[in-house]
Amino acid sequence: MITFNCTIQEGVIPDGLRETLDARLIRIGAEVLGVAADDISVHYEIVPQGFAYRGGLPSTTSNVRGVIPPGHSQATRVAFMQRVQDMWLEVTGQTTDEVVVGAADFGYNPHSPAP
Repeated sequence: MITFNCTIQEGVIPDGLRETLDARLIRIGAEVLGVAADDISVHYEIVPQGFAYRGGLPSTTSNVRGVIPPGHSQATRVAFMQRVQDMWLEVTGQTTDEVVVGAADFGYNPHSPAP
């Protein structure tokens, strides 16, 4: 199972692009991580205009976080994140300074103490 949680700024990415983003994210998850397309979901959180700023200006940043099955090598994780970033830039026209991509293992909890 892969879950993509995408936080985008209202008005920055047209609603019509979300279907394309969904299809491409699902394809990347299937191709790079070998997860069946039916086991990949994409969710969006839309930040209302005026609720986020970066560098003193309204934010145009997108955050694309993938929750992936555990056990993938660092090389696979990097390839996955690079493919997601490249696709996102191509589809949205955003720049590398406007997109943050992450991939955490399913079950990862940054608040639990290290073993």
